[in-house]
Amino acid sequence: MSFDYSKGPVVLFYEITKACALSCRHCRAHAQPKRHPSELTTQESMALVDEIGRFSPKPILIISGGDPLMRRDLFEVAAYAVSQGVRTSLSPSVTALVTPKNLARVYQAGVRHISFSLDGATPEVHDGFRGVAGAFDRTLGAIGAARDAGLTVQLNTTVSRWNSNQLEALAEVVARSGAVLWDVFFMVPTGRAQAEEVLSAEEHEKVFQWLHHLSRTSTLSVKTTMGQPFRRVMLQQAAKDGVEVDSVPSANDGKGICFISHVGEIFPSGFLPLECGNVRTDSLVEVYRTHPVFRALRDPDALKGKCGRCGFRVVCGGCRARAYGFTGDYLEAEPCCAYVEAATGGVGAAAAS
Repeated sequence: MSFDYSKGPVVLFYEITKACALSCRHCRAHAQPKRHPSELTTQESMALVDEIGRFSPKPILIISGGDPLMRRDLFEVAAYAVSQGVRTSLSPSVTALVTPKNLARVYQAGVRHISFSLDGATPEVHDGFRGVAGAFDRTLGAIGAARDAGLTVQLNTTVSRWNSNQLEALAEVVARSGAVLWDVFFMVPTGRAQAEEVLSAEEHEKVFQWLHHLSRTSTLSVKTTMGQPFRRVMLQQAAKDGVEVDSVPSANDGKGICFISHVGEIFPSGFLPLECGNVRTDSLVEVYRTHPVFRALRDPDALKGKCGRCGFRVVCGGCRARAYGFTGDYLEAEPCCAYVEAATGGVGAAAAS
């Protein structure tokens, strides 16, 4: 299987609003209690859907926030996207708005997949992370309610120093929940997320190794977000074990990923705050395909430091958002990757060739 990331994103995130009732300690969006007056309107949101439809193949659309349920026209926009053949998913905050009635409306709009965040194996850790007491129990209830509504559920976990010691217990909670996928997100220092909460390179490596073991020994389906070096770990382990795995490059900021803000700004991702245009004035398709920032992000030979010398630079490339968050340069080396290419090429060069 191959992907031509230069032609279009695989996943496109639309932050339909920044409004949210939670105050999560890692929030990329600096979510706020009320909606912004300059949010894209219903008609502008539908025009965005039309523009998304110009990509071939059409990307998966994930409607996020903030909390998308704070928009009363959410169901109308989602239904329109589905009617245009755009596979659409929803990523709401777990608040009082996640009711059986609203979940039924999500299903009626044609959406079949929803994701919730679960950042701790206990109420103390999850509630502390989300900034609201009772969030843990509400999330577990929302999972059951979503499944009752006919939706498949993905659980997202942001890994940081706050919860890294709970990952094994958290995997058990996720497995018991009935979720079809566990998306393990590695924190990027942007928004409310602070650099000191990000795991070190060595700590990242331990989590990657543990996730690889989990993916091979558990029935739980696992993926990573902002964890591009996990592809390198998978290829290294496959080489050691003498098994074949695909070498499809990881999606990355601007490389299979695109993000549209609540006011129409076009970014390589929600975690790489480099505005490259606005859907109100620019063609989303043209910005994605031709903007210099997007093109540089898709060029493995543009990478600097050890990432530029790494034999895994095509299939991994390091997290560009984390490089930017720590260094201010989105092409610099991934600061949270422990791997260093051997001077003679070594395993990395052999596995990536």
